[in-house]
This record gives sequence, structure tokens and C-alpha cells, in this order.
Amino acid sequence: MPDTPLDDKSLSRTETITAVIHYYRAESARALAWRERLDRTTNWAVAATAAFLGFAFSHPEITHAAFIFGVAMVYILLFVEARRFRFYDAYEYRVRLLHQQFVANLLKGRLDFSPQARWRIDLADDLLHPRYKMSLLQAIGQRIHANYIYLFGVMLAGWLLKIKLHPLIARSWRQYLEQAAVGGLSGMWTLLFMAVFAVHLMYLRHAGRLARGGRDLIYPRQGG
Repeated sequence: MPDTPLDDKSLSRTETITAVIHYYRAESARALAWRERLDRTTNWAVAATAAFLGFAFSHPEITHAAFIFGVAMVYILLFVEARRFRFYDAYEYRVRLLHQQFVANLLKGRLDFSPQARWRIDLADDLLHPRYKMSLLQAIGQRIHANYIYLFGVMLAGWLLKIKLHPLIARSWRQYLEQAAVGGLSGMWTLLFMAVFAVHLMYLRHAGRLARGGRDLIYPRQGG
């Protein structure tokens, strides 16, 4: 007897729930994997900051200009983490969608399985047309707000302290500016660079706090 074509037979409610639950477990594992990658990048940034501060203050002859390299290293890790955060946010969107509109309603005994059910339409659309839920700039801002504002704060504070202490303890503002000089650039330019960098960090942090990621796109299902 020939097999019945799949197109001629719809899945039962039980079969659909079973399939979605298995898919939910797989999607949760994928989101967790990206969460672990985020934590790993943050750990690298923390370790790099600590190691660089120890190196910079290890000897008075090490110029404070080396902090530019340290800040650049942490910024590269920030960029990598922001890229990973976009992936994590995209997968977390699906997990939260299933949490709020499938699992919660299933437990309440009012799960809507009709073709017009919002959770089915939203999930199917995201599977057919996967996309990021935030821009790279927004992701950078969110990671700055979450962790990197503190790392950059420590780096800039260490930079200012390095200028104060090495090669000699600066006992006047004029001496401080002299020790802050980098090559042919005056110390005022060094301080101006740090100020501009700090302002740009605060701007990105503010933009990140206002960003709408995947979790912000999910709203409770209307109706009973």
C-alpha cells in the first residue's frame, strides 16, 4: 500500500506540541552556546585589562603611550563581543517567543494552535527570513553598558595615573602636561584624546540603553 503523502495529512495537536518542544530544546541550547561565547570574550577583555595594567606599571621607563595599544586591544574585543551579541540576541528572540507565547500558554491550558496564532506566524517568519534584531552600533552600545564601560574606565584611570607617576612623580600641572606628551604632540592633545574617547563611550552606552533588541520585540499575546 503506498505511503500517504505528507501534504495530505496534517500533524495532530500532540505531534505538533512534541515537535515544537524538541525544537525549543535545540534553540535553547544554541542560545546558551552564544551566551557562553559572550562570557568568554568578556573574560578575555578582563584578563587583557589586568595583564596590560600590570605590564604598564612594571617599570617607569615604559611610556604611557603604550596605553593606546591596550585601549585598542580592549576595543577590538568589544567589537568581537558585539558581533556575537547580535547572534545571541537573534536566537534568544526565538527562545523568548516560545517561552511567552508557547510554553506559558500551554501551561495555562489556552494555547492557540490555529494557523492565525501569532506565535506560529512570528516563529515561522523568523525561520524563513532570519535576521538580526539590532544593528552593530546598538550591540556595541549594549556591551559597553553591560561591561566595557568599567574596563575602559579602569584603563583610562590607569593611564592618567601612569602619567602622574612615571617617569617621575608629577608635582605640578605643567610637569604633568610634559609627561603626558607623546612624541611631538603636547600633553594637552593626549588629554583631549582621552576626553573625546570617554565622551564617545558615553554616547554609545546611551544609544545601547535605548536599543530595541529581540527581547523587546515580543509582547504578551492579546486576548484570553
